[in-house]
Amino acid sequence: MQAPSVRQDTLDRFSPADQLGELAALFPPPFAPADPRTVDYYTGVRQDVVAMIPEGVTSILEVGCAAGGTGRLLRSMGFERLIGIELSPYYASLARDNYSQVIVGDAEEIDLRQIERDSLDCILYPDVLEHFRDPWAVLRRHLQVLRPGGYVIASIPNVRYYKAVRDLVWRGKWEYTSAGILDRGHLRFFTLTSIQALFIENGLQVLKCNHRTRGSHVLKLLNKVLLNRLSPFLVKQYLVLGQKAEPVILAS
Repeated sequence: MQAPSVRQDTLDRFSPADQLGELAALFPPPFAPADPRTVDYYTGVRQDVVAMIPEGVTSILEVGCAAGGTGRLLRSMGFERLIGIELSPYYASLARDNYSQVIVGDAEEIDLRQIERDSLDCILYPDVLEHFRDPWAVLRRHLQVLRPGGYVIASIPNVRYYKAVRDLVWRGKWEYTSAGILDRGHLRFFTLTSIQALFIENGLQVLKCNHRTRGSHVLKLLNKVLLNRLSPFLVKQYLVLGQKAEPVILAS
């Protein structure tokens, strides 16, 4: 199979969701009253994550595929072997048409022996690693199904973002919300340094780290004056691309 090319014009033309969102709204999950998140939380399309996929990738595992919006985009781009993992049976049922296989269960505990070792080109973690009790162990275990030279792409919130720091330092507030950096489901919190350590400790070379600064015009201007020293506080989320090391072959 020829590897699909991740073209920006393809991403720009893709419409996020509409069908998935409408379907989920028409048939809400039975646990909806107890779930504070909106339908959009589960039906979004992570175009920013898809844009990070390197050339040559043909097989992908998406951890936390939700209703399959990102899988639908990947399928439309020509990726054929797509595997999703989703905790919610309801949203997994919506995702199935967009993946070769959807595994239902807790990604932290699920048995991945049904996936051949070293067989996948890429693993996606779109805002999920921070939801695990032990993301270090999860990543280490999942890497067993990634081929040497394969890629890991993760989007992870930055706990140093100025609004979170401001509320903690100046207001004494650390209040969880239904989404965002202080999502009620977040069990771990990361900075850029700890994200890089998570990758490196698991044998991944960090190839790229994308981010977009946020904040008022005044804050951004002040950051320029201070030679970008405020940048770690103006980043809400990091997108990181890592690569699994190739085996070292010793000369005989």
